[in-house]
Amino acid sequence: MMNTDTESINASKFNKSGFLRSTSFLLSLYWKSEEKIFAWCALIGLVTLSLLGVASALVLNEWYKHFYNAIQEMNARSFYMLVLVFLGVVCFSVARSVLTTYLVGIFALKWRRWLTNHYLSAWIIRSPQPRQVERRVDNPDQRIAEDINKFTYSTVYLSCGLLYTLASVVSFSVVLIAISGNASLWGVKVPAYMFWAAIIYAALGMYISQKIGFKLVSLNNYHQKSEADLRYFLVRFRDRNNIESAKTVRSLEKNNISEKLDISLANMRRTIRVKVRLSLFTEIYGQLSLLFSSLLAVPRFFSGSITFGDVMQINSAFGNLCENLSWFINAYPSLAEWKATTDRLISFDKALAYQTELSACHELVTSCMIKEAS
Repeated sequence: MMNTDTESINASKFNKSGFLRSTSFLLSLYWKSEEKIFAWCALIGLVTLSLLGVASALVLNEWYKHFYNAIQEMNARSFYMLVLVFLGVVCFSVARSVLTTYLVGIFALKWRRWLTNHYLSAWIIRSPQPRQVERRVDNPDQRIAEDINKFTYSTVYLSCGLLYTLASVVSFSVVLIAISGNASLWGVKVPAYMFWAAIIYAALGMYISQKIGFKLVSLNNYHQKSEADLRYFLVRFRDRNNIESAKTVRSLEKNNISEKLDISLANMRRTIRVKVRLSLFTEIYGQLSLLFSSLLAVPRFFSGSITFGDVMQINSAFGNLCENLSWFINAYPSLAEWKATTDRLISFDKALAYQTELSACHELVTSCMIKEAS
């Protein structure tokens, strides 16, 4: 187990090294390994599938315009043709989604297997004194068994989401700028006003969500540590030779385990309170986006400047742009957990590197002393 002072020292060293730099090194390990061909092929496949998802969303956005115009014009032939088009797009989207889910799972599974074996070798084989690593980081076994699993899957999943989001933001920004028209605000003509409204709406949402949920990173980090401490005390009691010891001793062990449980539950309660506030905001934010876009677009419909299909296309494009600009808001809990997991994995990697360097220095000093003595 590791005390608070050691944890603070490790955190300080970690901050000096830079999170992005350390994460980049951690990510590069697999792409430079003997499985790099699969890694790059899987990456290209996921990028392609993400871009196809954006293309499907753009097709549906254009479909809204023609579909609702057909209803307004009572054009039965166009209506049924567009229904068939919709079914075709849906079938394609479902197939793409299923394939993406499969590829994400296989990619994360292979990456986890390789990274686990890499750190097992570094900890058990290459490290001169594996026990000394535990003095610098708590629960190395959890880092390997649990943190690597979370890190690999979350990295692949969140990266796909981020790529889709960035491509969608660019695509739907172009669409919304083209179809939103102009508006006058206090006598000033504002071009592509729907686009700027979406940017302001999403920026405000991201700011508020950051204010509400910024504690989730530290709470998730502490949750993983407190759960690991609880497991440690349970395993320690199970593996004790004197498990059949006096009742008073076992009562003391039980009290220690209960204390660790209370610490973990108290942290979970704080996490729940933050998540409830964040969930309340994201739900309100998501529901209001449709109303907000309608209030901005409908006046142009009432004036005869656009058709009903244009209104629905604008609402769809506005909703897609806001949703993708708000990806950070919706993914904030997952990002916070990923950040906490990555912090723990990086600190484990640094502890292994430090121990190896320390042992190498010790061997060098010993060798020099032997040479001087001889």
